[in-house]
Amino acid sequence: MSDLKPQSTSFHSIASAYKGARPAEQPASDPYAKRLFLIIDSVPEMQRALAMTLSSFGAEKVEYASKAGDALAKLAKYEFDVVLCDYDLGNGYDGLYLFEEVKERNLIKQSCVFMIVTGERRAQRVISAAEQAPDDYLLKPFTGEVLAQRLERAMRRREAFRIVDEAVMRHEYLAAIEACSRKIGEKSEFALDFMKLKGSLSLKIGDYDTARALYMDVLRIKTVPWAKLGLAKALTGQKSYDEARLLFEEVLRENDRVMEAYDWLARLHQANHELDKAQQMLTRATQLSPVVIRRQKQLAEVALKNHDLATAEAASRETLEIAKYTWHRHPTHYAMLARIQLAQGEHGAAARTVASLRRDYRYNEVGEWMADVCDSQLQLKNGNRQRAAQLLAEAQERFGKLAAGLPPEAQMEFARACYAQGQQDSGDAAIETLVRNHHDDETLLGQIGDLFEDVGRSDAGHQLIASNVQSVIELNNEAVRAAQAGQFELAIERFAKAHEDMPGNLQVMLNLVNATLAYVHRNGWHESHMRRAHELLKKARDQAPANNKFQKLLQAWRILVEKLGKPQWVL
Repeated sequence: MSDLKPQSTSFHSIASAYKGARPAEQPASDPYAKRLFLIIDSVPEMQRALAMTLSSFGAEKVEYASKAGDALAKLAKYEFDVVLCDYDLGNGYDGLYLFEEVKERNLIKQSCVFMIVTGERRAQRVISAAEQAPDDYLLKPFTGEVLAQRLERAMRRREAFRIVDEAVMRHEYLAAIEACSRKIGEKSEFALDFMKLKGSLSLKIGDYDTARALYMDVLRIKTVPWAKLGLAKALTGQKSYDEARLLFEEVLRENDRVMEAYDWLARLHQANHELDKAQQMLTRATQLSPVVIRRQKQLAEVALKNHDLATAEAASRETLEIAKYTWHRHPTHYAMLARIQLAQGEHGAAARTVASLRRDYRYNEVGEWMADVCDSQLQLKNGNRQRAAQLLAEAQERFGKLAAGLPPEAQMEFARACYAQGQQDSGDAAIETLVRNHHDDETLLGQIGDLFEDVGRSDAGHQLIASNVQSVIELNNEAVRAAQAGQFELAIERFAKAHEDMPGNLQVMLNLVNATLAYVHRNGWHESHMRRAHELLKKARDQAPANNKFQKLLQAWRILVEKLGKPQWVL
């Protein structure tokens, strides 16, 4: 939280706070010597003092980071065994936020110990609220003996998770879930921890039935907040929205710092067209935890739909400011702020935002393209139609080359600019490509529908969405029928043509891989088919590693290539 401040003290007092000798009885083989540690603290003296304490235990390999960005870079580069992270990381960031980022990006193995160090006793309540809470917390001042005890306990528990490390780091979640099931069946002292991990992984891949059953089993054993929250998520996935909402609300009544519950409730309210309630949830959440980018961004979007432009602008500014220091940084954050400012009639502020975008993304192809798109809308609002048309024409020339690498928000912003200048054909072409590549993404299709309402083309827009979704379904079904009839070569040919037309469509990619596996099972190895399938699986892993169908195909792929004696083809 933003009101938590680092303690101001001298190096000598810090050293004494961390002071502690090596525990009296050390085993011949020091368990700390081979471990790789990361100390994250913005105060150099704190880093040195904590390193001295670790050294007294026998730790030989220690890395350091002073801020969240540095820590993320180190975590992406090395496989750490222990992370000791200060709660206050500066610029409004805290250790819990970093932990959430690390988990989201799959940067640490399951056996890694992530421990929060803080001088604020009330941070205990915050930490206990995290659904995937860090392993422990240390309250300053503490002794070396206390640190040793905490580390020993956490490392012993985390050592049990080494069995799933490799699978999770390779995004092989089904294999990790199977390993968890075996450990749960053994009824070891860490059975509950493995149940927690299995539930989390089941939710991640969209196996809501397994997740629901598991969380209900846990709650019959022990009423723990993470199981209640997990059950609510599983119910949401099963579309039992009323039950899920009541459970999320119960979680917040018991502890109003369970931040995920606010996010999920906001989504449920949005899906039920209760935008005021969604905004209330997000406003409360951003007050409690202001540096979570996706939450600020969601608040800006919901407030804009509610025509609360002041709140939308404030949240959009906050999104942009926070993103500057993270991997989330993207030109679309500037575009959204500029659009809100234009809606407010603040053309000067929008001009400054566009100028910042040009400056911050100079020599960046996507950033410069996005600046032209935004500037075209600004010039149109200022009455400079000729300049607006020129900027849009230049953006149109580059759109074809850039489109495949652009996020949906950027493509939608381009379409919005086209519609504003009467370029319906260009706008429709961009949206058609977007819909055909994401025909089963209900959230995105809803956002595209909102765009059409904003530009006054509601009926035509919804017809465009429906017809393109239907065409993809028909094309896909035609190829599926060929596969079901055993005509795998024909199915591959049709899926390959569909992939050529819709290179970003995940379901088409996975269906092409599936047809290829079926062909090889029946006819034997086919080098070119399998090479293409291999590339598509790698692309799918980058695009959506937690997709349930991808997970099953990844497992089937591994079994097939090992059976055929092709270990070099294992992903």
